[in-house]
Amino acid sequence: MDNSNDNGLTDAPYPHVDLTSEERRRLTERRIKELRARKRRQQRAARRRRRMIVSLSCIFLALLFLMAAVSSLASSGEDQHYLSARLSASNIGSLDELSKPSGSVTEPSIPAVAAALLDPATGDMLYLKNADQPLPMASTTKIMTGILALEKSSLGETTTISDGASAVGESSAWLEKGETLTVEQLLYAVLVQSANDAAAALAEHVAGSQEAFVALMNEKAAELGLSNTHFANPHGLDAPGHYTSARDLANLAAYAMRNPDFRKIVSARTFQLPWPGHPGPRVFENHNKLLKLYPYATGIKTGYTSQAGKCLVASAEKDGRELVSVILNGGESYWDQTISLMEYGFNDFARVEYAYAGQPLAEVEVGDFPRKRVNAVGSRDLVFTVRRDRLDAYREADISWLNWVPYPIAAGQEVGYLSLGEEGAGEQRISLVSDAYRNRPSFPVRVLAFIAAAFSRLLAWLKWLVPGW
Repeated sequence: MDNSNDNGLTDAPYPHVDLTSEERRRLTERRIKELRARKRRQQRAARRRRRMIVSLSCIFLALLFLMAAVSSLASSGEDQHYLSARLSASNIGSLDELSKPSGSVTEPSIPAVAAALLDPATGDMLYLKNADQPLPMASTTKIMTGILALEKSSLGETTTISDGASAVGESSAWLEKGETLTVEQLLYAVLVQSANDAAAALAEHVAGSQEAFVALMNEKAAELGLSNTHFANPHGLDAPGHYTSARDLANLAAYAMRNPDFRKIVSARTFQLPWPGHPGPRVFENHNKLLKLYPYATGIKTGYTSQAGKCLVASAEKDGRELVSVILNGGESYWDQTISLMEYGFNDFARVEYAYAGQPLAEVEVGDFPRKRVNAVGSRDLVFTVRRDRLDAYREADISWLNWVPYPIAAGQEVGYLSLGEEGAGEQRISLVSDAYRNRPSFPVRVLAFIAAAFSRLLAWLKWLVPGW
């Protein structure tokens, strides 16, 4: 029978029964020494484990502190600065032919109380006169009525004309109570005939009442940033709190003309509406005589009241460019003033192109451990409509972008800007933004990246210290 244990010691104090007392004493002492040695070995192993745990903890804490310190220094912005470069216009070759001598272009004389000329493709205002002055808008109101009806209903929906809608006076489509018409028919009546009764009928169909529809009109105006506009009715008859500005109307018209159904309706020369109980249909001719007077005209809406005077919001397209003009309280010559503005825009302005939205212009480094990158791109198309006698100042632009940004960075976050044009009031500044989202990496990834970066730096130092490495 084997009485030894795993440590090579015997469990029985006396392995042989025939030992003398002295031998038994020596065996006992040896066993005690072996037990004490084993305990010392266990204690030393435990101390080594504790020292290893403490050391690893210290290394981890030191690494954590060092990472925090380095990240803090990096995030403090001390290493954050702008880089810059010059960017030539992509169509610079054609600008030589389009350029005119400085001061050779004269603005048209516009006697209207307020006026504006807009290039919707670039957002540039080419002409402004009292453009932010709140003024009555008359039936140009119906631009908002039409676009809301298109966005909140379908053309084929039908509605029954109410007594309240049929009773709205002045410009009319002679709607009768109980008559059933489609949204499309009412839109033609509103935008071609400028019918106030049809505008009221559309408002009731879309929102349940004219008052509720007016609330939608003002919500839409706020959404579009029309800060000098407030509506009190859907048709444009003079009323307290019913006003707009030339700039706001130009921007509203440009927005509306992006809707293909709206564009189709306002370009119609005539329109017929069935007229039950009568020998023939109601035939409407577009109140916008510019469609006949100006070969490039594409729309959009006239207006007149005693307070607003004669108003016209117009659009025209020539050589692939479309412009929107606004005349408020223009007097008898408002057609001629509109044509003068359009000709001024088409003949005396040219587009300067640098880049399009999403096109990379520069590279921005992001964060540390690991360091990533995003592209700086235009927040919109970097295309500008410039007066031809000022083109020399627009042949090149300055772009500036941050060399580094901390984590996280969102797509669309501003990381730089493009500036161009004449110094002072003529200078423009457009934001450059990140084209991607970069989140802060997880802690293990950052630790590994930090160690790799530290090792790489150490290796570089050793190569510098040791010749011939």
